Amino acid sequence: MSSSFLSDLASEIEKKDRLHSKKILENISFLTETFPNQYFELVELIWCYFKYESLTSAEIINDYLKMIKDMRKESLYFYRYGKYRCANEAFAEENVYSKPDVMSYYMNALLVSQILWKHHFMMFDYFKKKIKIQFVGHANTTILDVGPGHGFFSFIIKKEFPDYQKIDIVDISETSLKKTRKVLGEDIGKINYYRSNIFDYQPLKNYDLIVLGEVLEHLDDPRKILFKLAEMLSSNGLIWITTPTNSPALDHVYLFKTIDEIKTLVKSSGLNVVDSCHYYSEDVSEKTALKNKITNLVGLFCKKS
Repeated sequence: MSSSFLSDLASEIEKKDRLHSKKILENISFLTETFPNQYFELVELIWCYFKYESLTSAEIINDYLKMIKDMRKESLYFYRYGKYRCANEAFAEENVYSKPDVMSYYMNALLVSQILWKHHFMMFDYFKKKIKIQFVGHANTTILDVGPGHGFFSFIIKKEFPDYQKIDIVDISETSLKKTRKVLGEDIGKINYYRSNIFDYQPLKNYDLIVLGEVLEHLDDPRKILFKLAEMLSSNGLIWITTPTNSPALDHVYLFKTIDEIKTLVKSSGLNVVDSCHYYSEDVSEKTALKNKITNLVGLFCKKS
């Protein structure tokens, strides 16, 4: 069923946006040939989620193409003015997070992008391959996932470290928490969902592993949250951070222009980068990507300095 689901999605995009369809078909072809088992495992998970939500392929792609339209509009602003249109967190709260209708289609669109965008899938694949190498914890491991999106990183952790002690999920968005719960599920007494600003959240003890997936770009002052999380990390703990450069979107506030800017910010926040990866959103050379400000999704494993 997952391959049929994928074909239906591709067909819907081709009918409604032929220009965008070419890129998506190329991405799907590459991913199915290069990562057949890993890719269809994620496709299956996402298909089950949307089936549970009773959403058709047409409805899913309508939501997805709404986001693509938003991104085109935000990109025009970005290339014209050299900055994101979303000026600060308050603007994002007023225009995105406080509007359930916007959050609903936006979250659906971001979810399906995990299997339609090559750089999104490859980031999850990298994390899955590296987490057991970088993180040596097993039984009684405590995990914090901040702003989890749909909870895929925690889903991988739950699967790879079944003897974990607990996973605490913290997000300011009720919509995001509901969608994370549907992907990650329940594990009574072990998985806990908290609707809270991370700066108001007070854990009883520090965490062995902290996940911060695509959060920094949504903040006025990303260094502030990195300091906070460094304090919440155990002495030998590991933090996984992802964030993009040059990525205009409805709710992206903080603009990183290069990988070095991200690494410098991380290091100035009391963390050392122990491993990293990055994936451009377009198949171009690094020189062309930098010149044309192509989005680059960056992933970092870090420890306390």
